[in-house]
Amino acid sequence: PECPCFGMASQAGTAKRKDTQEIGEALAARVAALAGDNAILAGDAILAGGSVTVDVCCGVADEGFRRGAHELAFAVIRASLHKHGLQNDKLCRRYFFLLDTVVKARMSAKKKPEGPPKMLYLREMLGRVPEVLSGQLALLGGVDGVKAGERCVLMKERGVMVIGLSLLEWRLLLEKQAGPKMEMQMISGVEEAVVRGLSQSEGMSDAQAEIKLSWNAWALKLCEAEEGTPQLRGKCLLQRTVLLLAQNSFQKAIDSSGEVMRIQPANKHAAALNATALHKIGRKKEAASAVTELIGAFQRSEDQHVQDELGAPLELVVSLLVEMHRTKEALRLLSQLLSRVSGPRHQPLFFGLARLYAKHGLNKDALVLKLPQLCTRPPDRRTWDLLKSMAEYTPAAVEQLLQSYIDEAGPGRFTHVPQITEVMCKLPFGAHGSAANKALKLLQRCASQVAPDRPEDLKIIVEDLRAFMSSNIPPTVSEQFPRTIESLLLAYCEALTAQHTADAWEMPGDLMKRAFNGQPPVVLLEQLQRSCLRLPLTSEKTLWVVFRHLSPDSGVALVRTWLLQNDAAADVDRMERCARHFHMAKGEHAAALDLLRWAESRGLQVPAESARKWRELYFTVLRATAEERATTMKRGGAFTSGGLDMATPAVHDGGSEEGAAAMELTTFPHYRSQLTRLEIPLRNITLTERGVLAEKMDVVAPHGGGEVDLEGGGAEAW
Repeated sequence: PECPCFGMASQAGTAKRKDTQEIGEALAARVAALAGDNAILAGDAILAGGSVTVDVCCGVADEGFRRGAHELAFAVIRASLHKHGLQNDKLCRRYFFLLDTVVKARMSAKKKPEGPPKMLYLREMLGRVPEVLSGQLALLGGVDGVKAGERCVLMKERGVMVIGLSLLEWRLLLEKQAGPKMEMQMISGVEEAVVRGLSQSEGMSDAQAEIKLSWNAWALKLCEAEEGTPQLRGKCLLQRTVLLLAQNSFQKAIDSSGEVMRIQPANKHAAALNATALHKIGRKKEAASAVTELIGAFQRSEDQHVQDELGAPLELVVSLLVEMHRTKEALRLLSQLLSRVSGPRHQPLFFGLARLYAKHGLNKDALVLKLPQLCTRPPDRRTWDLLKSMAEYTPAAVEQLLQSYIDEAGPGRFTHVPQITEVMCKLPFGAHGSAANKALKLLQRCASQVAPDRPEDLKIIVEDLRAFMSSNIPPTVSEQFPRTIESLLLAYCEALTAQHTADAWEMPGDLMKRAFNGQPPVVLLEQLQRSCLRLPLTSEKTLWVVFRHLSPDSGVALVRTWLLQNDAAADVDRMERCARHFHMAKGEHAAALDLLRWAESRGLQVPAESARKWRELYFTVLRATAEERATTMKRGGAFTSGGLDMATPAVHDGGSEEGAAAMELTTFPHYRSQLTRLEIPLRNITLTERGVLAEKMDVVAPHGGGEVDLEGGGAEAW
């Protein structure tokens, strides 16, 4: 007290409080007038629909701001907001401005980016408002106008969290964030804010120990200041104990864990941390006694509690028992907990116990005996997840179970083969290539049993082989997988007959494209085409199933060969179907026209009863091709080049194929486009086509212009 500096600071504080009191009284007088003492002002406000009242409220807040009492100005505008709601933009903007002003006053110039934010407690701020002003604000805005709420908002740019917002203020910040350019994070309550702080601490690396502790201290302070639940406070203290142990602050860890145990006497995690700290600091007897009590507590726990406390508490206890050379007690405890595992629903408990067995090098005989009881037949997803997890800890037992599943696999029962090979690769066979090699042998054995009677078997095995092609395995092994796929598909295609289903025929073509990235080996394509050529005319639908999965050129060549082999090109309905498929495969009508020209070059003999239908088909395809090509060529360009070029591969190559006759080409000068209604010459058309066009378009063909012995007639759109 005798220090001059202390006296000056004390005088400054007294003066500031005196100024605040004076400003508060002045503002209270104006608020009292606003509340109804000034009848003229109130009447004007009613006449103006309330806008005068809002203006006066803003004027009162502005006076407080000009006099430097920013917190009092914010308190006035906050009460006004509760009085008038969110409809007045001026009031909302003034609220944003004053909130930002009081937040900036709490900013820390040296705040680290990773550290926790500063805290602005509205409860404390409103508590500093003079009583005379607080009473008037309560009359103006009601109890909510002077009482802190439960909501929070983090002002990210300022590094400050505002705690105690009412629901109305929270709505304002949520709905009208786009007004002021402030980056905010909305938090529904204190508990959520505390949990976020604890999560920030947990998410940081151990190298940032100080920042982790600062986040924990921030969360604990917030919890205590806002009177959080005992469970929430215990969670904060528990995390602080873990951090103190990591920093070797054993005495502080003992005190912190003891505080948790006073709040939550049955908390095993706190008791285990306390025992660990006692053991580390050298208080061996107390630690041994605490561990013995924990063993009894675990043995008395109900099943659902054991699963919840399986992680850190049990791991700490087992670690302490091993460090204290009480390995037999550790085995007894784990065996007793393992005896509670009775079915698939206890798989998480089983896996957690297995991890502790493996971590501390304990005898795993009990695990090996228990594992088969948790696996279902047929195996489900949980069984495969368990086997993948246990492959590292009990490889011999897992391999034995896999072998039993392999023995059950066979034609029509290959569903679980992909899961079996996946678990195989988790087993510690040594090099990764050895696991892949073992899986390859299994898949080759399964491939030898695949037949067209069960096409799904082919899909399962090929897809599993494909999965290994993209794996990081030695080249000597990886190159065997595509070879196995190729040999499997070859054997499958050779076995295909007309009696097999459409699915059986479709499967190899689809798998070829996927397994070899759209470029299957030539030998596979040739074998599939040879198999298709064995199909009779009655199996035409099957042919189109295969056609969909071939490249357009390969598919066209296959269908032409099939038509010749079965002498089926004279069937007009079949040729129409072929023309449709060719058009869809190549995406142009010229493909259908090329097919008809190919048939003509082969000396097609159409039966008399089908002559008219054939000419209709020919005219429809020819016109569709002409219209298609007319859209890509300007009329002037068509005349400059002598007309639309109607050439197709059959025109140039027709005479080069065995059994095909060369075609004589001509021009049709009077084709009228359906699109432009203009006449365009068509060049590189056959004599037969010229005659069909002349007949269908009512144009008299010149002498020698393609006399054809077929009947004409009306045509429908194709």
